[in-house]
Amino acid sequence: MLFSMAFVSLIAEESAVENPEPGLTAEELLQDFMSEAKTLTANFSQVVIDEEGNLDDAASSAGIFLLERPGKFRWQVATPNELLILADGKNLWNYDIELEQATVKAIDETLTNTPAMLLSGESDVLKAFAIKNSFVTVYGQDTIKWLELVPNDSHDDFSKLNIGFSNDEIRLMELATNIGQVIRIEFDSVRRNEELNKELFKFSAPDFVDIIGDAK
Repeated sequence: MLFSMAFVSLIAEESAVENPEPGLTAEELLQDFMSEAKTLTANFSQVVIDEEGNLDDAASSAGIFLLERPGKFRWQVATPNELLILADGKNLWNYDIELEQATVKAIDETLTNTPAMLLSGESDVLKAFAIKNSFVTVYGQDTIKWLELVPNDSHDDFSKLNIGFSNDEIRLMELATNIGQVIRIEFDSVRRNEELNKELFKFSAPDFVDIIGDAK
């Protein structure tokens, strides 16, 4: 219930659509995204809503998201603090630029049902989730087709994931965390299947950066 209440309260102008637009369903759009988007670049903005339904301004962030299938992504936060989360196909790197510290761990089965790995994985990654619902809302001037996914196995970080599409492209993601928060990610300037520099998915940091963990 907290997830639904926060979803509605975050954007006042968002409302349900009784007669959705024709075209592909949200499930078909997700299947198309998983099978046809080999690379993706987008700007993102992220907000967090607490368990009371209030926006946590201190937790807001924005940056650039890139992916290359299979298994590679670059989540680069530009504001308020510089942070890089990078998957190179074998390792997951988390680099705090201000702290001059990076952690690394192997990408294994425990990570396959996280949202970032869902987006950067292949279509069979969807087997880690069950489709619970689909619905349509209006967000600003956009009609959003939503698909609600629940991890098949219990997850330490989140209990539910909503993915929203507009004009046949991914537009929004919402995560309901296990501590009552909702994380909303909004994508814009989305571009598919452009050639990306391979170096974007290789971790590199100055020698003075402290690296915790061992890369494969």
